[in-house]
Amino acid sequence: MVKHRSSYRSIISSSSSSVRFFSIKAITLYLIFVFAFTIWVLVFSSRNIQTNDQTQHQQQQHRDLIDSQEFPPPYLPPRKNLQKPNGKTQLWTPPFSFGLHPCVKPTPRYKEFTESYHYITVRSNGGLNQMRTGIADIVAVAHIMNATLVIPELDKRSFWQDSSVFSDIFDEEHFMKSLRRDVKIIKKLPKEVESLPRARKHFTSWSSVGYYGEMTHLWKEYKVIHVAKSDSRLANNDLPIDIQRLRCRVLYRGLRFSPAIESLGQTLGSEQS
Repeated sequence: MVKHRSSYRSIISSSSSSVRFFSIKAITLYLIFVFAFTIWVLVFSSRNIQTNDQTQHQQQQHRDLIDSQEFPPPYLPPRKNLQKPNGKTQLWTPPFSFGLHPCVKPTPRYKEFTESYHYITVRSNGGLNQMRTGIADIVAVAHIMNATLVIPELDKRSFWQDSSVFSDIFDEEHFMKSLRRDVKIIKKLPKEVESLPRARKHFTSWSSVGYYGEMTHLWKEYKVIHVAKSDSRLANNDLPIDIQRLRCRVLYRGLRFSPAIESLGQTLGSEQS
């Protein structure tokens, strides 16, 4: 009977020791977990705060850039002209940018054009907005292929049904001058190449720089490539950043409306009351 009680006490003592051991171990692991979780929360919160601060700082810089006078009309009218003396807003005001701004500045790796005696002619197809994006595409293509671009011919059949030429819609001189470091642009082909045979090409949409590099083999046989349509959809593929920024320069700086249209817009804005 004494032996049984002794054994029973030993079992109880052993069980109690095991329980205490596992309790201490569990508490230790729990404390370690809580400590680690606390450290993780603090680090994550710190990074998140830094990221938010950086994002807010960048957005403020973008707003300051948009609000500045760096981008001349028609992109942003002068701030002093946005409000009339009677307190009413004029007709033309810049839309809210959501912190975005035109990415037009080339990187240090950007290579300006070199003099070329190969030419690209093009017919810009579609409506006015499609023509604008198409013209931006063909300027980029001319830069990639190191070609001189002839002022695009506007589509007169699909939508417009009129006789408008490029200079009727856009400021032709400004277009040529503002992009002079990116691609050489001329009003018409030189007389010595007007009568030469031309390669007629439909460039494949969504193509890469390598595709247009391959197209330069046409220069071996032709001095002029006529492109049936200007819309190459270069915005929808993985082109180098400098080519995309070139497209932005065309859209934000190169394609300004003609003086007649600008004058009409200013007149409408000034008469708004």
